[in-house]
Amino acid sequence: MEPIRCCVTCKARKDKKKFFRIVADNEKKAIIDKNQNINSRGIYICKDKKCIEKFKDRTDFKTFEQVQSLPEYAGILASDAILIDIDDMEQS
Repeated sequence: MEPIRCCVTCKARKDKKKFFRIVADNEKKAIIDKNQNINSRGIYICKDKKCIEKFKDRTDFKTFEQVQSLPEYAGILASDAILIDIDDMEQS
């Protein structure tokens, strides 16, 4: 079973192979990650003309170096990390 991803334009949730994966290079230019394995944070876009048209004029990409200093940046999880939802303390 493939991981599920979400399109940044229409918010559709699908198998990740049904999306284009886009990563930003150091000059903040969008690169299509054809094999979906470039070691970088990426976003996913449906292989749909509407989604591509909505996305193609975006220029607000940020590099990792820009994002890591933001207060909402919490770090990158290791591949063997386990996530536990602790928002609802009454059910814990």
